[in-house]
Amino acid sequence: MIRKYDQKFLKTRNQGRILKLLREKGPSTRVEISRELGIVKSTASEICNEMALLNIVNEGKKIEGNLGKRPILINFNKNFYYFIALVITSRETDIAVCNLNGEIIKEEIITHPEEINSAKDIINLTFRKVDEIFENIGRENIFLISLGSPETLNIRTGKIKWAPYVKDWLGVDLKELFQERYKSEVTIKDHVKLETLGEKWKSFNNISNLAYVTITYGIGSGAIIDDKIREGKNGYLGEIAFLPVSENINYEELVKGNKNLGYFESQCDVLKIIETANKYLLQAENKSIKKINSFDDAVFLYKTDSEAAEAINRQILRTLALGIASLIILLDPETVVINGEIVELGDHFLNLLKQEIFRIIPYKREILFSELRGKARIYGAIRNGLDHIEKLIYEDPEIFYQKA
Repeated sequence: MIRKYDQKFLKTRNQGRILKLLREKGPSTRVEISRELGIVKSTASEICNEMALLNIVNEGKKIEGNLGKRPILINFNKNFYYFIALVITSRETDIAVCNLNGEIIKEEIITHPEEINSAKDIINLTFRKVDEIFENIGRENIFLISLGSPETLNIRTGKIKWAPYVKDWLGVDLKELFQERYKSEVTIKDHVKLETLGEKWKSFNNISNLAYVTITYGIGSGAIIDDKIREGKNGYLGEIAFLPVSENINYEELVKGNKNLGYFESQCDVLKIIETANKYLLQAENKSIKKINSFDDAVFLYKTDSEAAEAINRQILRTLALGIASLIILLDPETVVINGEIVELGDHFLNLLKQEIFRIIPYKREILFSELRGKARIYGAIRNGLDHIEKLIYEDPEIFYQKA
């Protein structure tokens, strides 16, 4: 005789299996569900009727036929719940409200005003926007926030570990802050891991092994290995910023350097490119401009002044190639995707970079610039949210019944 506990367990499992089938295969009849999952027809029908009554699933059109009672299609109600995907960076916050299929209902990018220059200010600005979403959609209709951290976090403690350019992020536990405020399910990864997920999901879904590198104000990377995002023991896998790599390595500078800022990134990130451009301008003769203040200016200089481009290439390319070649050797990816402000330097820079990389390693790999650019991070937050949701839906569908 089956105990009551076992009967509940079996019913919960069958509820999850039916929801999984409807989400992945699409609308199905009760008979098709029974046959596909090997569930007794009466049991499948009872569960479907119960979920339809609670609006967890919807009944759709009847199947056309000439004889007998026409079966009705059962649809997964993708709008039963919503979730928020949210990625914070030092300069802007991306927010998307999505349904249970990851379709974006509403999206907004909040550019931080110049006076908003601390972690506390950025968090409070984000809270105000999320408060609006909860008020408009209804707290009971949102059961997950998928967060992207602006800096690397320790996945064991949840606290941000490194923040070289906005130091008051150090030690912040974003997940805990959002859980306390909204009493909601929260999942979090750092923004580089999310960008890696976004690239995999939207641009390289057929690639099982992918390396992602973002070169901006700092350098970060992520890895998809055997179709899964990898994080390592504490979440630091892919922190190539700290590689002890440079074309002309200064060991004393390396060991005495700021451990909050990686040695490799200090040699070839966006700030180093701006510094290199300014050094060139200072030494160059007959130049009307003697200093630039932004990477946009550096890009313009690179594309319009061949001598400036040569100076930047000479300072940056080989060190950057050493770091990416090291990543390829360690991870053996099928494809390397490069993103961040660096892509603004254009295809000529990319081709020179690839030439240097292929001089170092004994095999070729596809290396290209991201087509998603800034969208990679929000897509990654959505994908991470969906992964979390699917686990809950399939393994613990009681969350649906609690709302209903």
